[in-house]
Amino acid sequence: MFQQKQRGRSGHIASSHNTTLKRRARYSMGIGGALGAVLLTVITIAPANASAGAADDDALSTSINAPLAAARNAAGDSLDPAGFWTEEKLQSAIPLDLLPDTTGSDRRSEPPAESDESSDEGVTLSDPVAPLQSSEITPFADPVASTVGRLFFNTPNGPSSCTASTINNANKNLLITAGHCVHQGGGGAWYSNFLFAPSYYDGPSAQGYWSWSNARTFNSWMDSSDFTHDQAFIAVYPNNGTQIVDAVGGNGLVTGAGPVQSNVRVWGYPADPPFTGEIPYYCDGNTTAVAFSSDASFPCGMNGGASGGPWLKDRINVNLGYTWAITSRCQTTPGTTDCALTNLRSTPNTRDVVTMFNLM
Repeated sequence: MFQQKQRGRSGHIASSHNTTLKRRARYSMGIGGALGAVLLTVITIAPANASAGAADDDALSTSINAPLAAARNAAGDSLDPAGFWTEEKLQSAIPLDLLPDTTGSDRRSEPPAESDESSDEGVTLSDPVAPLQSSEITPFADPVASTVGRLFFNTPNGPSSCTASTINNANKNLLITAGHCVHQGGGGAWYSNFLFAPSYYDGPSAQGYWSWSNARTFNSWMDSSDFTHDQAFIAVYPNNGTQIVDAVGGNGLVTGAGPVQSNVRVWGYPADPPFTGEIPYYCDGNTTAVAFSSDASFPCGMNGGASGGPWLKDRINVNLGYTWAITSRCQTTPGTTDCALTNLRSTPNTRDVVTMFNLM
């Protein structure tokens, strides 16, 4: 059972595992214009060293691009000529369901490519970086994490949302989320019109909105809903001439970490009752290994809308840490596909994520 308590400006919901989901302080700012894209270009790229074999097949990924003809303003920002996103559409976005757990799947993650490294700590692909002007994004003593936000997109059923977070990369323009937040999986279709709102809290984003330039996920997710490859990257255009990582900071990225980690923080925008999807929550705790699976399990009572949220280890502060996994699935109530509000599941980032990261 969960109990909600009030603590002044913040509240928390504690699970039976003593994991805490905390509400964060509010920002407010109107959307500065409609953003998004409609036409899509799909490109499949194989790893440079690809050869026949299941491991290489698992590393294959495909990208989808925003329209090349997207309008730009004087600062070089991408604008939406179709005017897809409005404040009303953002408010009406239905958070995507968190997928039910599939423990016992025949497919399992590949071991880390760097076998001489510790499988517990993993291999660091990038380090966290603070924003260029950090003082501008911490106006409250208890801020929403600047690197985490709500990801809006359009599906065949209408506007929807997940959780995403920034990753430090050479171009300072990268987000990580779940594969099922960019593509239906199982031979289905791509989603479109990706729009990222960092530090989103109950309405317009104080940090502005970043429109996508391209998105990429694994072919094995797209073709067969392989949950061990339920990861995706999204590159975004600048906002007012500023790249997203320069504006809000970026988390580091780790692959090959073991499923057992301590002092982990998971962020998300849960939306099914008792949540609304409008307020970010986080859980702090330790992960455990799932028997007969490559998955990690985390005691956290989030549900739909939390998909794609970062699992952070070795945190530097409230904003920054190393992303070693993302929220993919939830433990379900027996006989249903509803989240039981007890545990989240994820396959830690594998060496295949390295291949995809290097293509962004």
